[in-house]
Amino acid sequence: MNRKIKARSAKALKQRVVSAGGIQAVTFDLDDTLWPVWPAVGRAEQAMVEWLQQHAPRIVEQFGVEGLRDLRDQIAKKKPELSYHISLMRILAMREAAATAGYSPEVGEQAFEVMWHERNRVDLFDDVVAALHQLVSLGLTVGALSNGNADVNQVGLGGFFDFALNAVSGGAPKPHEAMFERAAKMANCQCQQIVHVGDDLDSDIAGAKAAGMVTIWLNREGGKSTSDLADFEISSLSQLSSIVDQLLSFTAQRG
Repeated sequence: MNRKIKARSAKALKQRVVSAGGIQAVTFDLDDTLWPVWPAVGRAEQAMVEWLQQHAPRIVEQFGVEGLRDLRDQIAKKKPELSYHISLMRILAMREAAATAGYSPEVGEQAFEVMWHERNRVDLFDDVVAALHQLVSLGLTVGALSNGNADVNQVGLGGFFDFALNAVSGGAPKPHEAMFERAAKMANCQCQQIVHVGDDLDSDIAGAKAAGMVTIWLNREGGKSTSDLADFEISSLSQLSSIVDQLLSFTAQRG
């Protein structure tokens, strides 16, 4: 059952929205907002291991899943400027693992492709599709802002999104303002005219708030927080439409 929507001062929020000229876009985090991430990652790693056991078993024998993760982390430490290029870090790790085990580096790239394909086979939360349909029907611009490497087209949601940014295409990972500012350019509006929805209080809510966006914390698990960063707190995306309707009504009431 959905918990009651928690909102900050409606008067102050109305002033912000009206002064910005109204809400034009809604952006979403992806992992753990639209789908649970770790089941997908677990399946992806298992699919990669099974492929390696068949095509390059010495990699599994020498490294195993944990060893491949450690190798990726080691490369990220050596190349901190690339640490948020998640796919690239995995590719570099797999190329090195393949070479170390006596295979062509291209074998490592093939293993990554197997993993990435499975990484994008996600199980959407039940409230996702209806919420996205509602936003599209309202004519709002819809965007994705993720620090991960999932692809909205590959997961089957591309038709709902006008744009999608990750830490590479967005210029920096959240909570850095670069991604939020890039989103505003993609949406052809100001940050103050965007509502951002996410599950992480630091990367999503703090980052979006600093950029000037209206923030909605999606707290599916009912976690406790003393933070008042978010303008709204919800437990399900089924509650999103009433918030968006309220925000849109602020501008309509201006005259």
